Amino acid sequence: MIEADILLLAIVNMAEGVKTLIGDKGAKAVMRDAGKQAGPKLLESLIGHFPENLPKEEALRRACIVLENLGFAQSIKFEEGKIVAEEDVFTDAIVGEDLINSPVVYFFAGLIEGFVSFMSDQKVVLLPEEVQRGKIVYKWM
Repeated sequence: MIEADILLLAIVNMAEGVKTLIGDKGAKAVMRDAGKQAGPKLLESLIGHFPENLPKEEALRRACIVLENLGFAQSIKFEEGKIVAEEDVFTDAIVGEDLINSPVVYFFAGLIEGFVSFMSDQKVVLLPEEVQRGKIVYKWM
């Protein structure tokens, strides 16, 4: 069985490889979309059909709880217009110092957006506002 850390490094390196192939903006868009596609499939495999249609804010709150419980971060909080992930699994694996522009940060945003669309049938867009090792802050719209 593959260890989770190895799989994580593969995802981060794949995101950086996509950036090398198609450029910064293209990689961010592709990785965000990959997360949006993966989020609903992951939730469906975990819980099956979602029995209700939640308001967007409640779906965001629950997405944070689920992702935290799955181990994507030590803490993921839904606060006044922001999502704050602390001790996340991605930022320590990013090579270099330009963390906010890493496509994997956009993959994580897309994953949250996909969870929300699965639970609410509404669209939400997350934009990274602050990214440092061990912490990502997204502004949501």
